[in-house]
Amino acid sequence: MNTAEEFEKVSELVEAWYAGISEGAMYDASTEEPDIAWQAILEILKRELTDDQRAFLAAGLMEDLLVWHGAAFIIRVEEEAKVNPRFNHLLGGVWRREMPKEIWERIEHARKEVW
Repeated sequence: MNTAEEFEKVSELVEAWYAGISEGAMYDASTEEPDIAWQAILEILKRELTDDQRAFLAAGLMEDLLVWHGAAFIIRVEEEAKVNPRFNHLLGGVWRREMPKEIWERIEHARKEVW
């Protein structure tokens, strides 16, 4: 996290996600502020999640981030998947959608199981 403003944006996004009022905000972050979305994903994963929350995060914010910015984030995704079991599990709920084939293949290789 580089600035107090970024930290505040991430915190607001995480809290909105937990409050269930974030669908538009999450999509906007994943398309327009991918670094904020990335940090929010990592922060959300630090907490205990229900199966429904995990599915919503995988099929929502994580997928959108990878569809829009997969090339810019794939190295981070691969590295995080190696060291963070929760993140690796989250990747198991991501679908390809419009991701380029090369990015999708790297995601499939990085994750341990599909759910």
